[in-house]
Amino acid sequence: MSEADEVAAVVAGGPGGRTAAELRDALRARGRVSITAADVATVLRANPGRFQADGSEPPRWWPVEGGPAGTGVGRAPAGGVGGLPALYAWQVEALDAWRGRGGRGVVEAVTGTGKTMVGMAAAAEELARGGQVCVLVPTAELLGQWQAALARHLQPGATVGLLGAGRHDRMGDDDVLVAVVNSARHADLRPRRPGGLLIGDECHRYGTDMNRDALEAGFTRRLGLSATFARADDGHLAWLRPYFGPTCFRMGYRRAIADGVAAHFVVALVGVAFDQDEQAAYDDLTLELMRARAVLVARFGVPGEPVGRFLQAVASLARLDGDSPAGTVARGYLRAMQDRRRLLAETPAKAAALHGLVPAIAAAERAIVFSQTIPGAERAASALRDSGLAAAAIHSRLDRAARLSVLAGFREDRLQVVTAPQVLDEGVDVPAADLAVILASSRSRRQMIQRMGRVLRRKPSGRRARLVVVHVEGTIEDPALGAHEGFLDEVTGVADSVRRFHSGPDTDALCSFLA
Repeated sequence: MSEADEVAAVVAGGPGGRTAAELRDALRARGRVSITAADVATVLRANPGRFQADGSEPPRWWPVEGGPAGTGVGRAPAGGVGGLPALYAWQVEALDAWRGRGGRGVVEAVTGTGKTMVGMAAAAEELARGGQVCVLVPTAELLGQWQAALARHLQPGATVGLLGAGRHDRMGDDDVLVAVVNSARHADLRPRRPGGLLIGDECHRYGTDMNRDALEAGFTRRLGLSATFARADDGHLAWLRPYFGPTCFRMGYRRAIADGVAAHFVVALVGVAFDQDEQAAYDDLTLELMRARAVLVARFGVPGEPVGRFLQAVASLARLDGDSPAGTVARGYLRAMQDRRRLLAETPAKAAALHGLVPAIAAAERAIVFSQTIPGAERAASALRDSGLAAAAIHSRLDRAARLSVLAGFREDRLQVVTAPQVLDEGVDVPAADLAVILASSRSRRQMIQRMGRVLRRKPSGRRARLVVVHVEGTIEDPALGAHEGFLDEVTGVADSVRRFHSGPDTDALCSFLA
């Protein structure tokens, strides 16, 4: 049997739509123990008459003959637009909902379910009617991902230009321009043909005073894509809804699992405790924050709600001259907030909890550990290496080549676990993992959904995804006191199980739960 025949057998013989890494795992289970994901990807791309990919990142692959039909995953025809493969049923519904609002609206879909393909299909339609497309992205990494996806799926002859990351193409030169928002803010993005479509990927990122300047008014059709459209500072109401329109379609966890485009999952909430000195320091910092907040609101007119607008106003006051009373209070507030975050992130109790999770991490196919800071990511990686695991940190202080090298090691199974602060939250093509451990103290619903998306992709074995949230009990991190409320409200009742554990006494039970 040829290598292509072996790949075809696993593509056709399992759940439809699997990544190269998932197909590699299936081939290894059949005895091909030395095959890599890169080997599989080479075979897939070399046989376009036998295999087709969708627009996910990384792409999922299907047999051409019969295509996605009968795979048990909810998919429907793409309508023969451009070079697109068949779409998931939810993607077809999302496009219909967007068209029904006159080609304006926001599609919200939890990370990992394929919202990029919705944008790809909308772009193909716009080109078919003779228009132009601008794809707005927040990062250089997403610039490259969209460029690659467009090259795979748009009709032959369509040209794609880039603005940002050293490229300076213009709207008038190509059918599609993919633009990083930092560069797009100062560019002429007016479409040169009638109509036109602007796609805002991670569109919640454009609801700021600066980024909204990139939202060119000349586009007749506008599509926003996001896992979490709402912003804490209400920027989605002030700038984004007037431009894109309201959310026209939502794809949540329940539908994603029911349609087979996301894995079943469990959530473990793992509590740790401060020692006496840490607790005293935490209490002092909390009191300092409460007092400073009261002064900022009552004396200096800072809006108390929403929290995003409050913090934005505090940051603005903190930039005032050193002698300004308002600036002094604002800087004191931000300093105390940072000190409290550092205390929560660096407590030895979390390092002990991570050590207790080593058996679960070792048993995972791949694991990601999210820290609060870059030094925290480095310490976590070092501790895991000392425990015998192949681990590396990835963060913004590494140059792009070094970050790509870490991700390649993770993708090719040379690394069992990567540790990271916010660099992996969104806009980076992270190889699928099945275990995420959150050591950070963030209360952000968006951040939790982005991190959950890193483990939510379906596994060829049907294995569940696992999310572990390590928190200090009795603090702002504690779910029992309302932390992560928005996120937990979404996943409770959808997850196979959500359970609470105490680090130390419950370590064996926790590792058994995660097995």
